[in-house]
Amino acid sequence: MIRCMKKYSHIDIAEREKIFLYLEEGKSCRQIGRLLGRDHKAISSEVKRNSFQNPGNSEVSYSPSTAQTKYDQRRRNSKKRKLDDPATRHYVVDKLGDGWSPEQISGRLKRINKTLSISYETIYEFIYSKEARPYRYHEFLRRGHTKRRKKDYRRTKSSKRLEIPNRRNISERSEDANQRKRVGHWETDLMEGKRATSGVVSVSTDRKSGYAILDKLESKKAEEKAISLIRGFKETPDYLVKTITFDNGTENHRHEQVSNILNCKTYFCNAYHSWEKGTVENTIGLVRQYIPKGTDLTIIHKGRY
Repeated sequence: MIRCMKKYSHIDIAEREKIFLYLEEGKSCRQIGRLLGRDHKAISSEVKRNSFQNPGNSEVSYSPSTAQTKYDQRRRNSKKRKLDDPATRHYVVDKLGDGWSPEQISGRLKRINKTLSISYETIYEFIYSKEARPYRYHEFLRRGHTKRRKKDYRRTKSSKRLEIPNRRNISERSEDANQRKRVGHWETDLMEGKRATSGVVSVSTDRKSGYAILDKLESKKAEEKAISLIRGFKETPDYLVKTITFDNGTENHRHEQVSNILNCKTYFCNAYHSWEKGTVENTIGLVRQYIPKGTDLTIIHKGRY
C-alpha cells in the first residue's frame, strides 16, 4: 500500500532498516521512496552517502547500523564550531587586539592552514555572540558598533537626490576589475569629519594593490572632488587608471569630466550598497584607527598623503 507523502524529517534507524530490506529485495530508490512516503532523491542520497565497499570484492553494501553511526557522527560534527578550539580562538582574539579586521584574520588563517579556514562572518558572529558579549570584542573593530549591522541597514531616503548624469552601474564593470587581476581599477569615497564642519578627505584605493591616495578637501562640492581626482591621477599612465568606482553621493556629479580628462571609465555602486566598494571602505576603516570618526578634519593641512 502506498503511503501519503509526509512532512520532511531526517531518516531514522527504523526507516534505514526498511531501506536495507527493500534493497535486498532488489527494489529501486524510486520504489522505496514511494513505500516510505519520501522523495526518491532523499533515498538515493541516503544510500550513496552511507554505503561501503566490501573487503575483497567490488560489491557495495548498505548497512542500517553503519548508516546510523555515520549520521550521528555528522550531527555531532555539525554542532562543533571552529572557534570552540582554544588555539584558534586565542589566535582570533590576539589578532583582533592587534587591530586586524575579521576579513584579514580569515584571509591569514586560510594561508596558514586550509583546515583552519574560518569565514569572516563566523568571526563576526563570535564577536557579537551572547557568550562573548562580556569581553566587548566589538571594541577592537574599526567602527566599534555595539550591535551587528546588516549590510542594508540604511534605508532609502524619501527626499530626492540630485541625479547623476550618465552613471554606469557597477554590474557593467569588467571581470578584470571585479576579480582584481590587474592594477588600475580604483574605488573612491569621502571620509567625513566632525559634523557642522566642512573639512573632508578624499580617499582613493587601487583594488588590487591596495595603494591609497588621501587628499584633504575643503568641502564636499562636486567640483572640488573632480579636481582632486584629476590632480591626483593627471600624470599617472593610462594603464594605471582604467576605472574608478563611485557611490551615489552628489560630490560625484562631475564623474564625466573626470572620465574624459583621465581617459578612464567610471562606475557607480547600487544605492546604499557601500560594500560594493569594500576596498576603499576598508581603507577608510584603517585610517579611522588614527583619525577617529568625529575628528575635526579642518585642522588637517590641505594636501595629498
